[in-house]
Amino acid sequence: MPSTTRERILDAALELIQQRGFGGTTVTGIEERAGLSPGSGSFYRHFRSKEQVFGELFERELDRAEQHRRTFERGPVTGDSQDALARRLLQRLEYMTRIRPLITLLAREHGRFPELTGKIRDALLDQGIAEEAEHLRRDLPGIADDDPHALLAVMVSALTGYHLSSEFFGRPPADIDPARFAAALARLLAAPRSSD
Repeated sequence: MPSTTRERILDAALELIQQRGFGGTTVTGIEERAGLSPGSGSFYRHFRSKEQVFGELFERELDRAEQHRRTFERGPVTGDSQDALARRLLQRLEYMTRIRPLITLLAREHGRFPELTGKIRDALLDQGIAEEAEHLRRDLPGIADDDPHALLAVMVSALTGYHLSSEFFGRPPADIDPARFAAALARLLAAPRSSD
């Protein structure tokens, strides 16, 4: 199905904002990238302002991220819980790659639109940690019994650091591939804890 003009404008704005930032992106540039006549006013038939486009981009990319998160492996684990955790961690790394446009928007423009940043933080980070902590506690007993929210915060920080390092430097840290990283993190997270 061909995309609507509105979607083409959003896609064009996303590409340009990721490349040039919000301040470096012009309405005529968006029109041109979307295949519209630059300066024709076509943009304004669909959006009031560049700020509205940016807000809708955030909303669209957040919705896509939440839809993808619903595809994560869920349910009780039969078999090796450490292997199951490694599979789930690998899914989260793939997820970060899939939501790269949203991460890029946040990285470039979080100070300009703090209310949108807060909304995404609440939805993806805080709510995501709460949901995942519940799934870990229920699906992988013994792994997250002590403090599942803190464990998830460590997990999210490790995954985010790995992903951002890979993106920034063009390769994974120490060339450790994602599956190997996920397996190592699963071993750390599933390691028996001493009871003091």
